[in-house]
Amino acid sequence: MTAYLNYTKSLAEQTPPERNRVVDAWRVVAILVVMFGHWLAASIWLMPDDEIRLMNSLEWIPYAGWVTWIVQVMPIFFFVGGYANARALSRSGEVDHVAWITSRVRRLFTPVIPLVLVWTVLIVVLGPFLPSDVVRAGAMSATVPLWFISVYVSLTALAPFTHSWWRRHGLLSLAVLCVASMAVDLARFAFDVPGIGWVNFLFVWAAVHQVGYWWADRDTDGPPISAAFGWAFGGVWLAALIAVTWIGWYPVAMVGVPGAALTNMTPPTFAIAMLGGVQMGVVWATKDAMARRLASLRSWHRVVSVSGVMMTLYLWHLTAMTLVASVFLFAFDGAVFRVEPGTTLWWATRPLWIASLGIVTIGLVLLFARYEWRINKDRAPRRASYLLVGLLLLIGSAAAISYFGLATNRATVNWIIPISTLVGAGIVGAYPRRSRRDDGERSAQSSSG
Repeated sequence: MTAYLNYTKSLAEQTPPERNRVVDAWRVVAILVVMFGHWLAASIWLMPDDEIRLMNSLEWIPYAGWVTWIVQVMPIFFFVGGYANARALSRSGEVDHVAWITSRVRRLFTPVIPLVLVWTVLIVVLGPFLPSDVVRAGAMSATVPLWFISVYVSLTALAPFTHSWWRRHGLLSLAVLCVASMAVDLARFAFDVPGIGWVNFLFVWAAVHQVGYWWADRDTDGPPISAAFGWAFGGVWLAALIAVTWIGWYPVAMVGVPGAALTNMTPPTFAIAMLGGVQMGVVWATKDAMARRLASLRSWHRVVSVSGVMMTLYLWHLTAMTLVASVFLFAFDGAVFRVEPGTTLWWATRPLWIASLGIVTIGLVLLFARYEWRINKDRAPRRASYLLVGLLLLIGSAAAISYFGLATNRATVNWIIPISTLVGAGIVGAYPRRSRRDDGERSAQSSSG
């Protein structure tokens, strides 16, 4: 840990002045919100008859739908990701698309391989001894965040082409994506077209990603985006979002709430893009003040330190929750979970819950963060067709893990998924190398700004 902090301090000191530190800082803010949001959403109640009731805190929090407008921060990742990809592509000049995509996908997917392998082994080992629903629920809750990996890898693979589209057509490209996503919503809600909503995993998130290109261009060619513009932009989208949810065109909740008939997230609706517009406004309105704060070495070092393990935090924080919950369910006759969620005592025990999860997460980071740094530097696939096959396997397997789960209903491994993951990783080279040949090649260095 000390060696890592010393290393990231050195990186922080060497940061070039032209780097947009705000982009990195918002990534860190977003990942922390995601982690604490997931941890607080877990309401586990061991009832007097010893029945285990697994609930989402949003089921009983008053006005829960409106609360989700604060904790749903996934648009920030796609927004700043668009900025990052635009800057990287602009710096690259004439881009070798196969090499560029391979490099970025390796960084994104390499940390996923240990997670898939560990949970595959856990299912094999624990399946015969634990109730099948417990094994399946544990594996699903720990790996469901891979939906983000699936979508983000897709957008990264398409970035050379969407960025070129942006260069040619500018805001028209963004308008096309927005209109397409609204058309999908219309077909889904007004005409009840089966399955059409899933197309918006591409249109909605690509639209948010595309705005990042615009921000990158403004930073490069000016004039810079002012705080006043940010507040106005966010305010307009906030008013529009309130309007469309108030009249019932879209659900209020911006995350999936158990028992809700409709959701804005699975699949995403244009309301998520509108929420993204609100968040973009906040980012732009506060970027100058945040940049001044990040000029401090101490503040910037904190950002760099978290950035270097950010994928590990995202991938393993729910495994930590699964492990802690499993221990607490059996320790002391499950006393920790015999407190009814929502009561004063339940809220009073949240610091203990969060602290326990934080400690276990740090332990998992210490164990698995090395795989976030051991990025394969071997040559990219020689043919674009090979890369395409590998990408489809990686994207498809990540999506399948988050939707179908690694474990079947009988607590056995859904073997086609991990096999597809490993084959795809082998083709793309998205697997950890055996040793660090160069400690300077850490992901703390490669966050986008």
